[in-house]
Amino acid sequence: MTPAEVLQAVTERLAGPADPEGPVSGPGLGAGRSGTALALGVLAGDDPGLRQMAHGTLAQAVRAPGAMRGGGLYSGAAAVAFAAHGMVRAPGEYRGLLEALTPRVEETAAGRIAALRADLAAGAGLRAHTFDAVSGAAGLGRLLLALEPDGPALAGVLAALVELAAPGGDGALPRWWTAGGPGLPGPDPDHPRGHLNLGLAHGIPGPLALLALTRLQGVRAPGQDEAIESLAGWLAARQRPDGGWPMTVRVEDEEAGRPPAQAPTRAAWCYGTPGAARALFLAGTALGRADWRAGAVTALEAALADPAGWHLSGAGLCHGTGGLLRIVQRMAQDSGSPALAARLPDLAAAVTRDLAAALAAAEPATLLEGTAGAALALHAHAHPRSGAGWDACLLIS
Repeated sequence: MTPAEVLQAVTERLAGPADPEGPVSGPGLGAGRSGTALALGVLAGDDPGLRQMAHGTLAQAVRAPGAMRGGGLYSGAAAVAFAAHGMVRAPGEYRGLLEALTPRVEETAAGRIAALRADLAAGAGLRAHTFDAVSGAAGLGRLLLALEPDGPALAGVLAALVELAAPGGDGALPRWWTAGGPGLPGPDPDHPRGHLNLGLAHGIPGPLALLALTRLQGVRAPGQDEAIESLAGWLAARQRPDGGWPMTVRVEDEEAGRPPAQAPTRAAWCYGTPGAARALFLAGTALGRADWRAGAVTALEAALADPAGWHLSGAGLCHGTGGLLRIVQRMAQDSGSPALAARLPDLAAAVTRDLAAALAAAEPATLLEGTAGAALALHAHAHPRSGAGWDACLLIS
C-alpha cells in the first residue's frame, strides 16, 4: 500500500460505525474516543462530512462513562479537553465544552501537585503518576499551557516542578527518583531500591520538556531557568558513550556514580534516546545552550544509524515507528540537520509498511499505540507545513 492508501484506509476506519463494546469505547485520549475524534479531525482536512463525523465521535467521548472525571492527560476530562482544543477550526468552536472542562483539569492538576509534594516530603521516592507526561503534572501542564497559559493552575504546576528539580543536597539522589521499578507499583527485584526514569512518557524528560516549552512560549516562573539547568544538566551527563540514553538508572548505580551495566535501550517516544533527545533539545533552545542542542541531535543521528537497536513494536506513537518518525521530523525541522532530514523518507516508508500490516490485522484505530496515531505521524510527514499541533500530547511541541 502507498502512504496515501494507508491514510485513506485509517480515515475510513475512524469514520466507520463505532462498536459500543469495542476497544475504543471509553473517553480516553490514548485508547479511547477522544483520541479517535482528534485523529479523524486532523485527517479530515477540509472535508465537511468527515469533520462532522469527528464531531460526533467527540460527542460520544463526552457521553462515555468517566469523561467528566479527573485524570492525567490521557484520561477523563483532560483527554476530552485536549481533543476538543485540537479540533477547533473557528473562533468559539467548542467554547462551552472547554469552559466546562477546564475547571476539572485545574482541579486534577492541583491534586497531582499535592500528591507530588507529599511524596517529596516523605522522601521515599516518587510515584510516576504524580509528575510524568502520561498521568502526572507534566502532561496536565501541557494542556493548561494550551487552555490557560497565564492562569494560576499552570503557575502551580511549574512551581511544583521547580521544587522537583531542586538539589537534594551533597551526594543525595535527585529529588525525583522513583520508588520500585518502571511501570510497577511495588517492589521490583531488578530495582530493589528504586530507579531514575529517563523515558519521556514516564520519566524526568517530561517535566523538563514542559519547563522548556512554557519558557519558549513566554510563560515564566520563579526558579524555572535553574530547574531547566538542573534537569537538563543531569540528563546530558547521563548520556552513554554512543551518545544515547538508557531507559532507566538504578538507584544503586546513581549513588555509586557508575553507568548502568548493559543498559537496555529503545528508539521510541516512551523510552529511549529519541524522547530524551527531544527534551534536551527543547531545554537547549529555551536557555540558548548550543551544546545541549548539538548533543541531542548527535545522539538522535547515532540512534537512527543502528536500526538493530531500535527495538520498536508496530507502527504506533508510543513504542513504534510512528513516534520515531514524528520526533525525527520535529528535530530535523527545528535543528536544520541534513542527516536527520535524510532519514525521513525511509522512516515514512517503515511507518507505511507497519501501518499496512496493522490494518491487515485489524488492530485498533487508537491514538497512542494503534493505527490512528501512526497515521497522524505519516500525515504530518506528507504535509510538513500543516502545523500538527496534535503532537503536543507527546510533549515534543
